[in-house]
Amino acid sequence: MRNPLSFPWCLAAWLSLGFPAFVHSQDDIRELKLKDWQPRSMLVTRQSVVETPRFPVIDIHNHLGGGAEFLTAERVARYLAEMDSAGVRTVINLDGGSGQRLRETLAALDQKHPGRFLTFAQIDFTGIEDEGWSTREVERLRESFQLGARGLKFHKTLGLRVRYQNGQLMLPDDRQLDPIYALCGELGKPIVIHVADPAAFFTPLDRFNERWHELNQHPDWLFFGDQFPPRQQILDSLERAVARHPKTTFISTHFGNNAENLEAVAGQLDRYPNLFVDFDARISELGRQPYAARRFFLKYQDRILFGTDTTPRRDAFRIYYRFLETDDEYFDCSASHHLQGFWMIYGIHLPDEVLVKIYHENAERLLGLTPSRQLPAEWRVGRTEDFEITGDGTHAAWKDVPWLTLAKRGASDLNYTTQVKLLYSRTGIYVLFHGTDSRISASLQSDGAKLWTEDVFEVFFWPDESRPDYFEYEISPLGFELPLLVSQRDGKFFRWQPWSTVDNVPRAVRKQVAVANGRPQSGERASAWSAELHIPFTLLEPLPHSTPTPGTRWRANFYRVDYDSQPSTSWSWTPVEGSFHQLSAFGTLIFE
Repeated sequence: MRNPLSFPWCLAAWLSLGFPAFVHSQDDIRELKLKDWQPRSMLVTRQSVVETPRFPVIDIHNHLGGGAEFLTAERVARYLAEMDSAGVRTVINLDGGSGQRLRETLAALDQKHPGRFLTFAQIDFTGIEDEGWSTREVERLRESFQLGARGLKFHKTLGLRVRYQNGQLMLPDDRQLDPIYALCGELGKPIVIHVADPAAFFTPLDRFNERWHELNQHPDWLFFGDQFPPRQQILDSLERAVARHPKTTFISTHFGNNAENLEAVAGQLDRYPNLFVDFDARISELGRQPYAARRFFLKYQDRILFGTDTTPRRDAFRIYYRFLETDDEYFDCSASHHLQGFWMIYGIHLPDEVLVKIYHENAERLLGLTPSRQLPAEWRVGRTEDFEITGDGTHAAWKDVPWLTLAKRGASDLNYTTQVKLLYSRTGIYVLFHGTDSRISASLQSDGAKLWTEDVFEVFFWPDESRPDYFEYEISPLGFELPLLVSQRDGKFFRWQPWSTVDNVPRAVRKQVAVANGRPQSGERASAWSAELHIPFTLLEPLPHSTPTPGTRWRANFYRVDYDSQPSTSWSWTPVEGSFHQLSAFGTLIFE
């Protein structure tokens, strides 16, 4: 009798029923090439998206290009759109060059968009053998600073590519560079200097090289061989230059050009108070050593600058924010620059007092900029068709609108997050608030009550700066509202009056609230609450310029107050001192 489980019989029966034979068509996995290996992690971890930073950002290290032909109005507008979406106040462009190129670059960026771009100059290494080369470049650089350049940038070609006619490399401590370094010290202009490259780029491209993939894609980045000096020789050369010029500020790029050796970088910072570091394009290195990196950031919080080395792109900025602000584990950071190794990184969740220094305060100090807390911010408001509101922002119109993160005021221990989105239509302006929470600390049960004495979101619109009259709107997590017309006299709060609607005229605010993991009731536990508003322009008609068109600019501010702790905790878009009614501190809305 035939064994019913015998393979030939089973296969014949299977085929007789019309099923395909089991044929192993996949290539032998043992023949997989390393360049084709794309492992997918099975680890389940939190996936945070930090759309905007907790504080305004100055990107100290970026390459925007130079010259009028390249920096067209359209290209610059794209830069600004990405910066606005990611909460970036200012980008430092290191591609200024000198002469006519620098003039055109300053005109397209710094002069046309003051405060948004700052340009650094470069020197010309042509003719380094010529007598008087140093004098020529000092004068050229002095002219660049007079034109408006804010600092000097050295590319890694110094130490790797720039050679004398006899083939000798010019290193960072070359005596011909001393007058240039000295001029920057004399005029208080910082030097951003990139020397060498990652350690793996100076080792053989073999089975032990941890950045094998990257170097196979970019073989010209491999600096291993007799034609290049040892990496440590270049790093030592830069250190000698820094030591020789204590009055000159050096910003050593890519985390001291040595992110793989934090102990060595720390030693240099300890020895040279004129040395600073940025971490552009190196969170791939820092994020795989999160404990050491966090300790380093905490200890040297006054000496570290934010930089990306990546043409403005919102997704790239947001990876940096995630690395700095969260404790997310094992995530891919390649969107921040490009794939720089076959490993994932971890967030270092820095406290606010460190973040604010790294995001902008350290750069402001070195560049002599007005502190961000004294500058009104700008926010671009997109256009939409009218839609129904739900209270939780689930309508598709909100999908691609970036969040604006409000900054916590004071030293409260409450670490709630507060965010806002904006849109406008033909009929009115849409506002979406969202804030994490623990408890609904609100009990007032009527419109027009003193809502600010309990949990509340607030919006202030000031359409016409020539008049001291503006609109204030408050909404509580219980869904009650307080609309007000506010006036000032001599720059101080003067009066307000309740803002009511008239029957049969579409002036009422459409509003909805939503409570996450709870109910909109007093004392209810909750993980967050949100409020969605449509404020019709007809409601604002007594105020001039109350119906915006593309290009219209309003001054505005957004606030939150929470009473889960005593005293209360508050948040704002742009910082105000004391009263929420400090009009001079309001930000600017730009309607697209």
